[in-house]
Amino acid sequence: MFADIPLLLFAKAPIAGKVKTRLMTNCSAEQAAEIAKRLMQASIQRACEFWPGDVYLSAWLDLDHPFFNDMLQRYPIRITQQCKGDLGEKMRHALTTFGYPAAVMGCDAPHVKGTTLQQAYGLLQQGESVIGPSNDGGYYFLGLCQAADTLFIDKPWGSEYVLEQTLASAEGGGLNLGQLPTLNDVDEWQDLLDASTQLPSLQEYLHAQNLV
Repeated sequence: MFADIPLLLFAKAPIAGKVKTRLMTNCSAEQAAEIAKRLMQASIQRACEFWPGDVYLSAWLDLDHPFFNDMLQRYPIRITQQCKGDLGEKMRHALTTFGYPAAVMGCDAPHVKGTTLQQAYGLLQQGESVIGPSNDGGYYFLGLCQAADTLFIDKPWGSEYVLEQTLASAEGGGLNLGQLPTLNDVDEWQDLLDASTQLPSLQEYLHAQNLV
């Protein structure tokens, strides 16, 4: 049993034109940034409510962004800087810096069930590494009990093959990854509409902006 297992929420400062760019076929850059804020806040709130250990924001672009400062005031979280490099290097560096066991999760899955977070924590407490698959072929959660650098090297980040190749790397390295329930994370517009049915503040914003 471990005294505490940190959860690192990967977050990008909500700067218009820099975040949620895939949504901008249906909304403006400013609206996409506001949507990003609401997704991040919902993710932080869910993590703080259901993750038994400490919660950190692993942030990118601007650690001093007013949104991050607001979140630090409102929730019992701390903030840390992402390193340079691709997503794999960022995750590897974050986990290694905090030590094992530790977990990372994106802010594109604020509708993750509280029971899923508790399940992941319990598995890590028992010494079992765990992954949360997403419907697009990636994953929204990764918790490791030991270093596994091959999971983060030479992966086609952002493609439909990330989960498949990550599981293959784990198997090749003799690492068993327990699987959490599959989730549809928020990348495309339809993902956002689907998630909004479970996130009242997001749904209210979309209606107020005549985006639905």
